[in-house]
Amino acid sequence: MSCNNPKGSVWGKWDLHVHTPCSIVQNYGGNNDMSWNGFIADLEKLPPELKVIGVNDYLFFDGYERLLKVKREQGRLKNLDLILPVVELRLDPFAGLLEKDKYGRYLSSDWNRINLHIVFDQLEPEILRKQFLATLGECYDLIPDSKDFAERWQTPIARDSVSKLGQAIVDAAPKDKPGTYFSLVQEGFNHLCVSLDSLQGALKTHDLSGRCLLAICKAQWESMDWEDPSIDEKRHVLNRMDLVLTSARNPEAYHVTRAKLREMNVTDRLLDCSHAQAVSTAKHSEDRLGNCFTWIKADPTFAGLKQALTELDQRIFIGDRPPKQLIVARNKTKYADSITIRKKAESSLRDLWFDVQLPLNHDLVAIIGNKGSGKSALADTIALAGDTGNYDGFSFLNERRFRDPKAKLAAHFLGSLQWHDGTESHRPLDENPQPSSVERVKYLPQSYLETLCNELADGGSSRFENELRKIIYTHVPEEECMGFQSLDELLRFKVSELEAERKRLTEQLSKTNGEVVALERKLSPGYRQSLEQNLEIKRRELVALESAMPAPVENPHEADSSTEQSATTNARLAELESELAAVRDDEQAVRQRKAEAVKGAAHVNRISQAIGNYQKRHEEFIQELESLFSALGIHGEAHGIVTMEVDTAAIDELEDFFRKASEEQDALLNAEDPGSLKGRRRAAEAEINAITNAMGEQQRLFLLYKEQLAAWELAISELQGDKDKSGTIAWLETEIQALDALHARRAELRASRLDILKRLHEQLGKIVDEYRKLYEPVQSFVQSTEQVEVPLPLDFDVRIAEEGFQATFLSFINAQARGSFAGVEEGSRVVRTAIQETDFKDLDGVISFVEKMDDLLHFDRRSETSNDLELSVQEQLKQGTSAEDLYDYLFGLGYLSPKYSLTYDNQEISLLSPGERGLLLLVFYLLVDKDDIPLVIDQPEENLDNQTIYRVLVTCIKMAKQRRQVIMVTHNPNLAVVCDAEQIICAACDKVRKRFTYVSGAIESSEIKTRVVEILEGTAPAFVNRKQKYGY
Repeated sequence: MSCNNPKGSVWGKWDLHVHTPCSIVQNYGGNNDMSWNGFIADLEKLPPELKVIGVNDYLFFDGYERLLKVKREQGRLKNLDLILPVVELRLDPFAGLLEKDKYGRYLSSDWNRINLHIVFDQLEPEILRKQFLATLGECYDLIPDSKDFAERWQTPIARDSVSKLGQAIVDAAPKDKPGTYFSLVQEGFNHLCVSLDSLQGALKTHDLSGRCLLAICKAQWESMDWEDPSIDEKRHVLNRMDLVLTSARNPEAYHVTRAKLREMNVTDRLLDCSHAQAVSTAKHSEDRLGNCFTWIKADPTFAGLKQALTELDQRIFIGDRPPKQLIVARNKTKYADSITIRKKAESSLRDLWFDVQLPLNHDLVAIIGNKGSGKSALADTIALAGDTGNYDGFSFLNERRFRDPKAKLAAHFLGSLQWHDGTESHRPLDENPQPSSVERVKYLPQSYLETLCNELADGGSSRFENELRKIIYTHVPEEECMGFQSLDELLRFKVSELEAERKRLTEQLSKTNGEVVALERKLSPGYRQSLEQNLEIKRRELVALESAMPAPVENPHEADSSTEQSATTNARLAELESELAAVRDDEQAVRQRKAEAVKGAAHVNRISQAIGNYQKRHEEFIQELESLFSALGIHGEAHGIVTMEVDTAAIDELEDFFRKASEEQDALLNAEDPGSLKGRRRAAEAEINAITNAMGEQQRLFLLYKEQLAAWELAISELQGDKDKSGTIAWLETEIQALDALHARRAELRASRLDILKRLHEQLGKIVDEYRKLYEPVQSFVQSTEQVEVPLPLDFDVRIAEEGFQATFLSFINAQARGSFAGVEEGSRVVRTAIQETDFKDLDGVISFVEKMDDLLHFDRRSETSNDLELSVQEQLKQGTSAEDLYDYLFGLGYLSPKYSLTYDNQEISLLSPGERGLLLLVFYLLVDKDDIPLVIDQPEENLDNQTIYRVLVTCIKMAKQRRQVIMVTHNPNLAVVCDAEQIICAACDKVRKRFTYVSGAIESSEIKTRVVEILEGTAPAFVNRKQKYGY
């Protein structure tokens, strides 16, 4: 059966153990039309996420056949994508453990309740009867003490023949030993067992080979006696199974069971099933329809099930909802549902080229195809519609290809991304995003990575440096950020007094330039537009979040409050929830006090540094004054004329106060005793878990609903925020309102910085130390074995670089941008001329030089008739540089500055091979970068060997897709297949018809699998040939 979902592998619930009214054992009311009508209606009312069921009526396929007819001929059961046949048999190793009571009847035991299940592909019932049931007569044996019936029962398996065997068993019972028997067919079934070897032989027919899975099933594995003398034989049987089935009371019980299987060294490929023998509304039965916790991420096909078993931990989840689904539900604006590329309505172009509407999986999407098939075309368009900032790296949407200015093909097409919140972002293929556009898709085109690698090889990259700062700042603990919005702002605060020690004028210059840049940025039209766009996005996020309010669940205690126990449980839960809420409030209060103590200590430290600097400057002034007096023949008068008293007692008290306050809060947060915050939380959560595990299904779901509702309300509150919390709706509204009358302040700042002309370089080493401290959190993250399975030898450092004015100044300038320094040679000539005309020993000459360079930055003076339209300085700079850094350098005349440094395996990044530099960048974006918008990568395997791809890159991609949407173009099977891409998009180009086409689906789809082998493995014969030569 083919059921290829073009969106690829998606989560759905699977229940592989469902009995019908035809089953040998069932509680539906018998095998009659009334029971069947109720059963089918109940199936149609199952939760929409339950997509696949396995019909298990023990030995027979009558129920399976009836359901197929209902679905195919009556058009019902549309909610189910797949119905699989399952048979249940007794294995002879387990049947041999049967014991008798005093009347000679067989007793139940841990082992004889374990049956063999065979999960078949959706084969026709007649094939299963002829190719499977008809062959079982030769495979079956009777259980111990039933061998006397062997000669009387040698017949193919059928309901009548099994019933006759049951009759013979009953008739043979001693008349003087009364007993209660099951139905004849059940008695017959209970006395049959099968050899696993003979059964596997029967499954090797043409129609059955490769189309079935063997499973061992037991409801409660945790109660198993693993000390049985024949455990080795049982372990041998278990390890020959494809999977193990259980019927867990709750997800926690499932995980306990799986851990026990792993501990006993048997297969732990465990799935939870309902073992349904009753309708979903049955009050006193756990074995009811829908009582299943198994989620499988796969096509709803037998092939999808087999594929999921190869990636059990990634594709199978046991619980109420997979974590990634919860992430997507909370961040609907950050996940693209589909991409559309079509001609504009008014287009007159005859060639088709694109008529594409592709769904996009929320996990990992791999785009594959031969050269020129349209892989990069799709990746470029997704990035363009998501307003990527790296549009300069487009390999398809550029002037050499689809944006050829002569053909103008791109002008005829529109690319659109449909987001999970129901909104759409679109852009014509011939237009790049505006500089003020908010980036919703991070794109790493191949040329972008190559450019960064080349810049790093040449000794440094300001663009990479800027990206590095952003990423590092995301790892700084919130309480240590002290409310700053960026790493640069935090660094400026931490080193401001150290810079001031080089001289007061230098500190004033840095502060002045910071304010100038901030004002110029806020006065630019793009800043206001960016704020307004961010505000609109936040408001849409709020609307989307409000619409995602958890569906109410009725409080079962309110519906049934008749029992005192129920009321007592309800009251106790309320008390425990209040206790947890109080603990959370106390923890928040402690963290707030901790943040206040950290901020207070930082301010006290800054005050101490300022006083120390002032004392040093005072001593220098006294020495200078003493020298002047000495020239007059007067000695020792300077100290009498100028005095200074410093009493740091109050400062010391404050320092001690904040230190103790911080230590007290740390003690409260880290204490483990029962009365501590952690102890109170553990006790309350443990009691809640104990109560919850003892609850019924409705009680558990109601408690889960309350938890989800609390999380939802918190998310609403954090999104709305207040005016002091950066990025919130309230903050954005306040920031927009504050953009008033800043021109006067700007003129004042410009005038004041002209008075600052000297640079001193004291305490640079201390500045470097402050920089290095901020690397520690991200360094710990990278080196943590909990974050990556393969430790990465990546280290951070800071170095001091010394450069001449011309080289440094022009390194900021984008020679292609409009302005006085446009053009590489022309810009160099302008700077060189200004330097040659200036006498830097003369103060007036320095002021003239600085004013001239500043004027050239703000106005285009390349011609005598240039207008006075002021330019944006930032837009003239290279990506990754800032106007503030340029101003600091220009007005301070500095030649020494701290620079970031990275080493990989103890080598400077500039000394690494291209592949190692590329790997470093990919690791940063996949693992270290905490951004969660979609990430599109074009050929991440470029310049990497297969061993590195498998050892490092596969792990990084698998981890990245757990928290964000990842889309990659690749030629490497290690990435598309070993990374277990949830969706594979196969690109093709018909150059005769001038059309790009795309086919998508999961790797388990036969069509997609064939294309993957053709494209990535070089055709099936080539793959088989390599396999044979490798000896596998």
